[in-house]
Amino acid sequence: MPISLRMPPVLRPQVGGARQVEVTGATLREALEDLFTQFPAVRDQIVDAEGQINRFVNVYVSNEDVRLGQGLETPVPDGSTVIVLPAMAGGSVFPPNVCRGGGDVLSAIGGTPLIELPNLRPAGGARIWSKLEMLNPSGSIKDRVALSMIESAEAQGLLSPGQTIIEPTSGNTGIALAMICAVKGYKFRAVMPESATTERIQQISMYGAEIVFSPGELGSNGGVALARELAAADPSLYMPFQYANPENPNAHYRTTGPEIIEALDGQVDAFVAGLGTGGTLMGTGRALREANPDVQIIAAEPLQGEAVMGLRSLEDGYTPEILDITQLTRKLLVTNTESVQAMRDLLRHEGIWVGVSCGAAFSVARRVAAELEPDQNVVTVFADGGARYASANLFNETEGEDLEELMEDRLWW
Repeated sequence: MPISLRMPPVLRPQVGGARQVEVTGATLREALEDLFTQFPAVRDQIVDAEGQINRFVNVYVSNEDVRLGQGLETPVPDGSTVIVLPAMAGGSVFPPNVCRGGGDVLSAIGGTPLIELPNLRPAGGARIWSKLEMLNPSGSIKDRVALSMIESAEAQGLLSPGQTIIEPTSGNTGIALAMICAVKGYKFRAVMPESATTERIQQISMYGAEIVFSPGELGSNGGVALARELAAADPSLYMPFQYANPENPNAHYRTTGPEIIEALDGQVDAFVAGLGTGGTLMGTGRALREANPDVQIIAAEPLQGEAVMGLRSLEDGYTPEILDITQLTRKLLVTNTESVQAMRDLLRHEGIWVGVSCGAAFSVARRVAAELEPDQNVVTVFADGGARYASANLFNETEGEDLEELMEDRLWW
């Protein structure tokens, strides 16, 4: 039986548009030489001048990465499937604007790298990628949203120089707004649950912002209620309100989604994000679906009552106004324990220090990847870094620990 060599979209024009090509050979080297004999134009896309597999090409034989085995000498039995995935493997993929110069700190928002997570990829499953959003200037994905909301308000004449902005936040949005207000000369008042980690409270304060605490036991919903009450009582305050502001998803539609599409040449089969305000899911999902109508948009949702997760269970009584559940392919539940374990796995095996909500998103992304094929791509976002949560003492496993008890009374989003 001939060997099936599956071609990715970027190489199909060089092989007459075929999705797969039949080749022969006892080893991968021989099979590729047969391919190059049939279609000489693909040689330089797959191997270098010395005939070795290019650095940014991954090749799989029977779902096994040949780099982890015998390389070009890998045996290829008759009837095998060989998968070639060029142009995006072997490291991080940077959007074209990541090295731009000039401008103030706000010009550095966005353009974060998309990296592959090969060490935690399910055996035989899809590749997993993530945007490193902790590399935004204030340290999280919320820089995109905060800047979009403020610049939209400025364009509409809703803000005056020196005006005070108020916003309910449990951390990341507040930090992003505090940074932007410092640059633009606005005053900022963050309404946040008293159960937020020390690091987030300190960082908002260091930007010169004022903090008003809401009851910790009420979680982010309590912060929303108090912020609305304060804004209604003082017309001089401007509240962007990320839960209902269309510039929240619009920021991701204009930036996050297109960056992912550009980096992976539109080859995104599933996108996973934590269910918080819904902005990342709605905006990024919309952009990805325009590029590929078949892409799955999947929410990582905490169990009901596990408000400490840092995400949002819709069963807990509040659905953000910008969230349209009909745009989701599905929601997958994730527990606190699963999220912390995934966060630890990323630290130990991929060398990436992320927050708990990132662990939740990755836990679900890994489940989804296990359902898909090796030549497919699952993308998620790591919304922030782990330094913001160091005081919670969750990163090092201890004998006899009770994760649920450790996470009690902490808000993670």
